[in-house]
Order: sequence, then C-alpha cells, then structure tokens
Amino acid sequence: MRGLTNMMYEYHEIERLTLKALTELIRSARGTCVTFSCKKLAKMAKLSTKPVTLTLVREVLEKLREKGLISIYRATSHGIKYMVSKDSPLWPLLKNDDPENLKDLFSKIKKKKGDKHGDQE
Repeated sequence: MRGLTNMMYEYHEIERLTLKALTELIRSARGTCVTFSCKKLAKMAKLSTKPVTLTLVREVLEKLREKGLISIYRATSHGIKYMVSKDSPLWPLLKNDDPENLKDLFSKIKKKKGDKHGDQE
C-alpha cells in the first residue's frame, strides 16, 4: 500500500509541474497560440522524458482536452502535438493565476464562467 501512496504523490507532483510548465509557456507566448508536445512540457518542467513520465504528462493534457481547454494540433506517428489559443478559457487564467492542480484549475474556470453573468459573492 505504501507504493501506491507514493505513486499518487508522484502523479500529483507531475500534474502540478505540468500545469506550471504550461503556465510558463503561455506567459512567454508572443502570439495568440502555443503548440507543445508532452516531451516539451516535461523538459520545461525538468521532469524525466522516460515513457512512463510522458504517459502521465499526456494524461494531464488529455484531461484538459476533454474539458475543451486545449486541442490537438497534430497527431503523427511521433506523438501528439497540442495547442492552446487565446480563445480558450485556459489562456487568460494561466496568464494571470497559478492553479495548484487540475481540480483547482477546473473550479477557477467554473467560477469565472459564473462571474460572466454578474454573480459576485
């Protein structure tokens, strides 16, 4: 059971570092979109580029894609290249904020959507 706890910790750490790298990429963007691969984000996050780590980075990116926050730019035999444009709700959020993890990110996006309608607490 101890190994499972350690793996969960590592997954959450990879999730956090992947979001941090994506934040850094978006903040340094000079145009209106950025493209990236799992390996590029792993390198930016100073993570290992071994297949097992890249699979976990891809899992994080796929969760973002399922929510419509990033899209697939190109899929080839060499892997998937993702894209975030300034039209994504993710772009302004990562430009101005540092979410801790995916759960925090999704709640901030949901909250931001509610604020568009004039909801304030």
